[in-house]
Amino acid sequence: MIVIFSTSLLIISLCVMLHFEALRKIAKISDWLKIRGRYRVTVVVLVGILSHTLHVWLFGLGYYFIVNLNHDNQIVSLDGPVSSFLDCVYFSFANYTSLGYGDLVPEGPMRFMAGTEALVGLVFIAWTASFLYLKMEQYWK
Repeated sequence: MIVIFSTSLLIISLCVMLHFEALRKIAKISDWLKIRGRYRVTVVVLVGILSHTLHVWLFGLGYYFIVNLNHDNQIVSLDGPVSSFLDCVYFSFANYTSLGYGDLVPEGPMRFMAGTEALVGLVFIAWTASFLYLKMEQYWK
């Protein structure tokens, strides 16, 4: 459980730093761009989506590490355990967005990390939405 907690904490910390820097940089760059407001908003949205995608890949890497570390933690499909990196990333996408298809399910203590990722996704999506609202309000004046 300590490995899972530590891995979750490390990934969350990396995601916070990554997202903060992405939003900070795009705020500076979007003000510098000499393009119309709607195109600036498009660029900001694309950077936000890229940042979220990187978060998902970081969590996917964490799942891949944990699944291959020991057999107490697994991601299970109807056909049995999965352990490929892309399956871990797919699981991470479904989990981060709280979409939860249910075709892949975590087993063992790794469920803590999966729950944490869903909470992180909710917080970061709200953070991005707030940032986009402020930018759109700024460009529409």
